[in-house]
Amino acid sequence: MHEMSIMARVFEIITATKVEQQLEKINSVELKIGQLTCIEESALRFAFSAFAASTGMEEAELKIEWVTAQAKCKNCGTQFKVKKRNKYCPNCNSFCQQLLSGDELYLSTIEGESA
Repeated sequence: MHEMSIMARVFEIITATKVEQQLEKINSVELKIGQLTCIEESALRFAFSAFAASTGMEEAELKIEWVTAQAKCKNCGTQFKVKKRNKYCPNCNSFCQQLLSGDELYLSTIEGESA
């Protein structure tokens, strides 16, 4: 379950930010996750709850923004949505290797309260 290791790293960042910004409380954390990352949302939310409870941040809310997978065809320039197993251009039917979005996973926002 790689969601636990992902959340371990997220909480390292949250903890460092909390200290650096002198935050007393973390209210919410927002992650941007691409549709092609193979992240299981329920497992990620479980991992978040486990880490939040063990770090005294159980009141923090996890927000997830799913990023649509998009590609651009190098042959004809068409931009299109990508599905996990279909990366063929709907215009010229060539295999597309230029992914524009959908494979990202990053912590975009931490909201908290100062002491």
